[in-house]
Amino acid sequence: MRKRIIILLFLMAIMAILPFISMKNTVKEDAKDTQKNVFHVLDTSCNQITAINDRDFCIGALAYEMPSDFSKEALKAQCIACYTHFSKLREDSKENYDFKANLSKNEFYLKDIPAESKKIYSQAVDEVFGKVLTDSKGNLIKIAYHAISSGQTESAKDIFGFESEFLQPVSSAGDVNVSGYLSSKEFSGNTFQKIMSEKGVSFSGEASQWIGDIIRTNSGTVLKIQIGNKTFSGAEIREIFSLRSADFDIMYSNNKFILTVYGYGHGVGMSQYGADSMAKQGATYEEIIHHYYGNCLIQKSSQPKS
Repeated sequence: MRKRIIILLFLMAIMAILPFISMKNTVKEDAKDTQKNVFHVLDTSCNQITAINDRDFCIGALAYEMPSDFSKEALKAQCIACYTHFSKLREDSKENYDFKANLSKNEFYLKDIPAESKKIYSQAVDEVFGKVLTDSKGNLIKIAYHAISSGQTESAKDIFGFESEFLQPVSSAGDVNVSGYLSSKEFSGNTFQKIMSEKGVSFSGEASQWIGDIIRTNSGTVLKIQIGNKTFSGAEIREIFSLRSADFDIMYSNNKFILTVYGYGHGVGMSQYGADSMAKQGATYEEIIHHYYGNCLIQKSSQPKS
């Protein structure tokens, strides 16, 4: 009889603590969900998750993307673009982190910012903090941005393979006046042949005949290029030769291959130097955003808390 009583008391004790065990697990699983004003970043340098509040992240992300001497309206447009992009990653993440970054190498986010620059970034962030870009139904949109276009931005369909009404080609005329707009690289015929042979290319005939057909987007980025017996994407050639963009010309002259490159980056979405050019001509951040992202809405997110 005594043994039965002991067993009964043990079972009752287990039943009493089960709800607390379940609650503990729920709290652990929902810890990320209850901190909507925090970005959870998986730091790939140490495989640890770092929590950064939204405002601090916006300041660090803005510092990563733009120099502090850019016009304030351009900085504000970039802040909204950054916040929208990373908020979309946070919203779509099915992991216990929002996105990955090598924080030891300042990827996507600068932590240590000189005091004067941090003051400039902070002022820009505070003027638009919490604003995001949405569609007409209030959904966060996928966006992109880059440093310098070739004079006209690219479509998401051509570069990334998905259709977006908010990532269509638009003029970005101010980019052509930026010092980093034009760059070039030269390779001797032998060096060029060696590099491409390592990529499985075989050559025949004169070097002047090694470059075949080139297919481009309407904005200029190389989609396909024939080199020797193989076809490459412009993005592949950009990586192989460490070019600033995939919008390039290639010519052979005096036993050298000369690659002339236009712009810097993938070319989709807002051009950062184009935005600064617009701001210097008097454009507001709203005008900059609607120029590059079309008919999106600029709305206040319900998540951030300053």
